[in-house]
Amino acid sequence: MRVLSHLISPEEIFRLHPKIRWAAFSLEEGEIVFSEMRPGVASYTPGEDDRAFMESGPLLLTGVAERLSTTGGAGRVQSLIINLEKDSVLITQLRGGYLAISADRAEALRVFSEIEPLLQRL
Repeated sequence: MRVLSHLISPEEIFRLHPKIRWAAFSLEEGEIVFSEMRPGVASYTPGEDDRAFMESGPLLLTGVAERLSTTGGAGRVQSLIINLEKDSVLITQLRGGYLAISADRAEALRVFSEIEPLLQRL
């Protein structure tokens, strides 16, 4: 496994907003750089499920979403939001891979809107 921690760190993501619960980063080929809960926050899902999702989920989901604009007229997919009953997950392409972050569903849209410009600067 290559040393990839210099790409981005979970601590760097958690500093963006106090309501971010989980952060994960994987490369397009599915190599997981990290998948971590914010310290002191209980997960809704097992860590194995989070890691399994990060192996291929972001690539598959963004690939399907890109079918919305096959000619490119609407532009490229910038991010996806998955809303679950308790949690929401934002997936975005960043630094040659996929960043996924979660926030409690009730606050997620506000949190994601607040951090979007910050993510673009990473």
